[in-house]
Amino acid sequence: MNTVAVQYSPTIQKFQTFSSLEEMKIIPSGDYVLWLDVSDFNELNELLPLEKNFNIHPLALEDCVHVRQRPKIEEYSDYLFLISRTVLEEHGKYREGQQLGIFFGKNLVITIHKENMQTLNDILWGIKKGDPRLVQSPASFLLFTLLDAVVDDLEEAVKKVEEAESLVGGEVLGETKPKSLLEQIYSNRSNLLLARRLLRPQSDVVCQITQGDFDIITEGSGPFIRDIYDHTLRTLDRIDSLLDINLGSLNIYSSSVSERMNETMRVLTVISTIGVPLTILVGWYGMNFREMPEIYSPYGYLLVGLVALFIVIGAIMLFRRKHWL
Repeated sequence: MNTVAVQYSPTIQKFQTFSSLEEMKIIPSGDYVLWLDVSDFNELNELLPLEKNFNIHPLALEDCVHVRQRPKIEEYSDYLFLISRTVLEEHGKYREGQQLGIFFGKNLVITIHKENMQTLNDILWGIKKGDPRLVQSPASFLLFTLLDAVVDDLEEAVKKVEEAESLVGGEVLGETKPKSLLEQIYSNRSNLLLARRLLRPQSDVVCQITQGDFDIITEGSGPFIRDIYDHTLRTLDRIDSLLDINLGSLNIYSSSVSERMNETMRVLTVISTIGVPLTILVGWYGMNFREMPEIYSPYGYLLVGLVALFIVIGAIMLFRRKHWL
């Protein structure tokens, strides 16, 4: 387990690292904000000291251990409990990423995640540098910064899909289409659906905070949380638009494949149609009868050849006139 304890205020920024929560002897104070970032744990027992030291409900700790929870917000007597989700990219395809559990109390923020999260490292680095937006603000601003970082990650994932979809849009209208084009179309759609599935409940969580139902959220936080909420709505709108574009790309691809197939079938049909009278002609003169017209004619072979050529030329001219060729 790795636990980073950060105590910060406009005048101090103190960092401590612990290998277990039992070693930590820090309590929240009104003089500073306490942020505990807990990661690299394996089982629930490692988190139980939080229940004793900070009155964290054991069911909330279980939710932090059992990943793949739906983003949500729950209110307890002394704190709020939130779960946020991100996505991870592997070979151009997204999968459900890390789960971040957040406990928010008076001058206290606890974040719990199993693996390292670069977005949290960036926020920690900002506190180390004494970023005035963080160190001079209450704990609620840190909460909003964490939520905004998660939403930014999801938006960045959507931007990557948007770039990929713009390339698909150019390829699907081209004369030659890569063999992987259809796979890319379905991959983009799958990525967008996953991002929407994680972002929509996250938007609902932020919306609940904007409604002012939680007394623990300090006054003056409204503009920040509304900005995050607007951010989620814009990203959801972008996802819906991209899904429509993706469906259009799929329809265009399917239509182009059908058109190429129809073109091929038309050419084959024309060839077969031209061959039908020739087959009749050679079949007629291939009958096994002794007495047939012109069977002994010295020009019979040439005459049959000319008739066959006339049939082919006439059929081609007819098909061109009908715009079948």
